Amino acid sequence: MNKEFAWESQDSNAAFFTGLLAGALIGAGVGVLFAPRRGSELRGQVAESAANVGQVLSKTVDTWTERGREVYDRARDVAVRAGEEVDRAVTDASQTVESGVNRAGDQAASAVRRVEHAASRG
Repeated sequence: MNKEFAWESQDSNAAFFTGLLAGALIGAGVGVLFAPRRGSELRGQVAESAANVGQVLSKTVDTWTERGREVYDRARDVAVRAGEEVDRAVTDASQTVESGVNRAGDQAASAVRRVEHAASRG
């Protein structure tokens, strides 16, 4: 359930930025079309707006890429730590079982010796 929330959050962030970018493009386009400018000024303004949008988009992609790397690195670290904890738990459990088996064997051997000793007496 926690993973679903993370994906929904990322999807809503992507949708927000997509809407923001689309709104900026539409707003810039409408503003340029209705502005009283000469053709050369209009073309220059359109080129400048396109360059600005390209820079913003590039920065956004770089930010998302960096966040993706950070999430991947954190997930990898958690997986490694979880694996180490599982290994430790298995080792501890194995040692506990082995110790219990050894104690049970020692007690059984002691009981056998007592029975043999009692049988030899009587």
